[in-house]
Formats: sequence, structure tokens, C-alpha cells
Amino acid sequence: MAYVGSPFEFDIFISYSHGGDDGQGRGYLQPWSTAFVQELDRELRSDPRFRQSLRIFLDSDRRGAGVDPMAALTEQLKTDIGAAALLVVLMSPDYLTSAWCKDEREWWLARQAAAGLQTDERVAVIRMWPTADPWPPAFADSRGQPLVGFQFHTHDEPVRPLGWTEMPGPFQSDFRKALLPIVGRLYQALDAMKARADAQRRAQEEAARLANAGGQIIYLQGRSDHAPEWQRVMAELGNSGFAVLPDCPDTVESDPQKLAAMQENRVRTISGCDALLVIGTDDTRALDADLVTVGRLDRQSARARSNRLLPCGLLNIVGDAIATQARKTLTRAVQADWIDATRSPWAPAVQQWLASKSQQAGL
Repeated sequence: MAYVGSPFEFDIFISYSHGGDDGQGRGYLQPWSTAFVQELDRELRSDPRFRQSLRIFLDSDRRGAGVDPMAALTEQLKTDIGAAALLVVLMSPDYLTSAWCKDEREWWLARQAAAGLQTDERVAVIRMWPTADPWPPAFADSRGQPLVGFQFHTHDEPVRPLGWTEMPGPFQSDFRKALLPIVGRLYQALDAMKARADAQRRAQEEAARLANAGGQIIYLQGRSDHAPEWQRVMAELGNSGFAVLPDCPDTVESDPQKLAAMQENRVRTISGCDALLVIGTDDTRALDADLVTVGRLDRQSARARSNRLLPCGLLNIVGDAIATQARKTLTRAVQADWIDATRSPWAPAVQQWLASKSQQAGL
């Protein structure tokens, strides 16, 4: 498993041109490129976080060794390229004219697009050799400006990649000083991608839970002066396969300290639930207050703690008496949904509501 994690199999894919056949079955640029990747890998793994899990993919077994073949990429190679979180390009004039490198680049971009993944901040260009031809449009930032890249060649004539005369190593200080900023930037990009991948996995897991035919944990908001209604709703939800929290409705309190403690406990409990239902009784003042306090404020706090969607619904158990335009407007304002529970069995409507929210959670 790569450091970034699913859906990626590799953290970094290195794309480079071998630089034509040198007559000995190798490309002119291949030895340096391979040595560069080895040093990059070693530097990245110096951080304990990456030591065991980092996965770098380098296609070093191309047919024809140093020759860029014109044949299409194999399906396995396409899969490996597309499964990389970051694309690192060793830029050279040979790279810009290589049909193989063009295929690699386009396949990586196509796989990211197919998965709905943005490529901003996910491409690093190592300027191993000066280039005169324009770069591909893919190597531009969100404003359309060409990436600056990392200069990794000498200034003096003849121009060569840093460390060219030291292959296969050990490399001197100019090589290592130029390598460290690249490593630092890749650390940042890998951490950012890991955070995005983790968030996507959590969202997919939440979407799957919401779509299940029962078993979701529902926070049921009600007040103790409407305990019979709360008990009846809790029983129907429980009989329909839902787990219900808390184990009793809220007591009516006026003491500020007790109210604060009750709210903290409520937020903590909601953050562990899959959804929130506010019981819509004919106590309209209490209902409006619960929509604002619990349905919006406490739910927002719980969402911040759990990084979950936590859909909210108003469960109307009394009918048209509370279905005023003003209350429907308030319900929409707190981003809650109206669920009719005036006729049993109404629990299937809750399940349908959760299923509809699963698509939103998985975005």
C-alpha cells in the first residue's frame, strides 16, 4: 500500500526519456535518470513517515532499453501509471519529442480525469536539461502559466544535469542541495494528497453506510415534555433496523451551566451518528428552537469534529398544523429536510431519505 493510500497504488510515477540508443542497449539519459531516482527515493525515505510505505514507480524495463518505442503502452503499464498520486517529469528536449513519454503523460491525465481528480499541485517538473520547445499544456498551473519546475542542470557550458560527472555516485553537494527543495515540495504534495484521499475514503464509507438498508445510527432530538411522542418514534425507528441515540429525550433546563453541559454532550453524541432527526410536534416554539440550536448549531459543531455529512431531517408527526410556509423556509435555511411521519409505516421514508443523502456524502 502506498503512503497516500487508496485509490492510489503508487505515490509517484517518474516519467522520462531514455534519450535514444547509445549503441550499447541503453539510452544516453537513462543512467543519470535512474541514479537521480535512486537518490530521490533515498532522500524521501529519510523521513520515518515515508520509510516503509513510499512507493515510486519507474518504468525501467521498456522494450528496446534506450529506444523510445512507438508501440502503444501495455494495459498493465497504463494501470500502473494511472494509479500514481503524483507525476514527476524529468524534462529534457528528448522528453518533449518522445512519443512514449507523450503516451505516459496523456494516460496519467486521462486516468485522473476519469476518476474525477484534479491534477493541480500534483505534477513536478525537474529541468534536467534546458529546453527550447514549448511544454505540453498539462504542465501549467491553475492560471495557465507554465510550471516553474526545479532547475537541475549546470549553468556553464557544456550544460549537463547536476551530478553527470559523478555517476553512479556518490554525488557532490551541488546535487544534494538542489535535490532537497524537490524533496520538501514532494513531501507537501504527498501529505496533501493523503489528506484528500483520506477524506474521499471517509466520504465513500459514509455514503455506503447511509445507503444501507438499515443499521444507521440516528440522533433523535426531542424534549422530555413530549416524552410519549419521542418514545413512539424511537420504537418505530428501532423496529425498522435503526439504532437510536440518546436513550431519552432532552430534559427542559434553565440553568446555564446545565444547558452548556447538555449541549456539549449532545454535540459529542451527534458527531458519532449517521444522521439527525428533529421530532416535529405541535409545540412550535420548541420545534423552531430545536431546528436552530440542534439542527444547525450543534450539527455544525458535530460536523466539524467528525468530518461527516450528518444529514438532518424534520420528522413531521402531527401533520399540517406545523407545515407553515415560514417553518418550511426555516427548515431549508438550516439545511434540513421535511419528512412526513403522519402515517405508519413512515420508517421507509427515512430510509429513502438516507439513501438520497448517500450520493451527496460520496461527492
